[in-house]
Amino acid sequence: MGRFEKILVNENGIDKRDSGYYSTPSFVSEFISNQLLDLNPNGRKVLDPAVGDEELLKTFFIHGKEIDSFDVIEHGNIQYSNFRKQDFIEFYKEQKEALFFSNSIDLEYDYYIANPPYNCHELDYIKDNKTELKKLFGKVGVHNMYSMFLSAIVDCAKDGSLIGVIVSDSFLTATMHSGLRQQIIDSCAIHQLILCPNDLFWSQKADVRTCILVLQKGKQYQDKVQISNRPNNTRDLKEILENRRFNEVDIDDIVLSKKKTANQFIVDVDKDVLSLFHNPRIGEIYNCITGISTGNDKKYLSKEKKDGFEIPFYKNPGSRKFKTTEDSYLINHFMEESLVVKDFMVRNKQFVFKEGITCSSMGLPFSACYLPENSTFGVNPNIFTPKQDLYWMLAYLNSHLVTYLVRGVLIRSNMVTSGYISQLPIIPFTEEEKKKLTIISKEVLEGKLKFEEAIIKINSIVYENLKFDMAVIQNIDDFALNLSKRV
Repeated sequence: MGRFEKILVNENGIDKRDSGYYSTPSFVSEFISNQLLDLNPNGRKVLDPAVGDEELLKTFFIHGKEIDSFDVIEHGNIQYSNFRKQDFIEFYKEQKEALFFSNSIDLEYDYYIANPPYNCHELDYIKDNKTELKKLFGKVGVHNMYSMFLSAIVDCAKDGSLIGVIVSDSFLTATMHSGLRQQIIDSCAIHQLILCPNDLFWSQKADVRTCILVLQKGKQYQDKVQISNRPNNTRDLKEILENRRFNEVDIDDIVLSKKKTANQFIVDVDKDVLSLFHNPRIGEIYNCITGISTGNDKKYLSKEKKDGFEIPFYKNPGSRKFKTTEDSYLINHFMEESLVVKDFMVRNKQFVFKEGITCSSMGLPFSACYLPENSTFGVNPNIFTPKQDLYWMLAYLNSHLVTYLVRGVLIRSNMVTSGYISQLPIIPFTEEEKKKLTIISKEVLEGKLKFEEAIIKINSIVYENLKFDMAVIQNIDDFALNLSKRV
């Protein structure tokens, strides 16, 4: 959550970076609370396991509910709840250890509401307790605090309990969170999935993409899912929530595939776009791989070509499209070094020095560039095709459609790996279309065509092939041209 380096101390003298606590805006708190109460007005007990300043609890208090709350820090005056200074993860562990004849914890709470901690010091906690946490969370994993909190809440909830959270939305698509998504799919009904704008926590110096998620324990409660895509700003989110401007879809419309290896949660993706994933994927047809990890870039890479450092090395073209320059130069004896240095890894050695396509790995844009022969490549995605497929594939990968499929469907976080790119569907272009795309790529590489003009031509070929409605095309183009607001 914190690219901001300064200490953030609240009025109670608590450093938010240490506690992972960022207060939920009041209109969001009221919305989540009211949603849970609308779904079950007759519930009795509430738990907030990361209570902070109790901003999520006022509505429940007004409705006369009995409220318990936990936190590792007492942030201020407690008005609405029976507060206990308690580590919720430790509490969850105790509940799991107390089980004898049942696999279910089934706490008595009718409502769980939370803004789980998400802070830059959580890795220390995970590192110090990794062995125990791995035993506790099993297939869900121990990747960060918010995902463990959400998993524990789902596990603790009894049948029919309602769960309302605002959390980082990285769990929606990241491969490492497939276990958490599967836990939700297997045990919960999903009532609402609402993406929040990027500026929601900016007033607290926090830069994080979040979503509102409303669940109910028990798949038998599943009905339509109310969804909303990411709005431009907080003002637009308020309007959406106040006027309930949601789309209602079936549960199958928000899960890319219920297979455990591809169960990304998706929001507001047109069915015609989703149908593309029935086509062959890049990883099924071509080699989509990673390459060299030196373990010590300062030692083994040089920004300038010099004696002993003469091997071009490509690791992330970023926003550059079609053509890029080498990021640095690798030591000449890299292959020999990998045999004696444990952390120096050369993966997929058979593709080293081969011509191919190198793709971006970090940042919002997704782009693909020509990878020349006699070069090496890093752990970013790299694609190797037969010669006749290289240039049309390079064009396709730089289309608005592929940007949308990568950043709007497959992965919402900033790290794009070969695993995600290998899932990209391939459009069945005609031979004539492939020839046109090939010409476009070659003209850009030869300096005869600007890449911006090339992308317009590529998009035209792609859309003509797919016969998408104009509204779908406009949505894809808007997404690709406004990534900072849409991802």
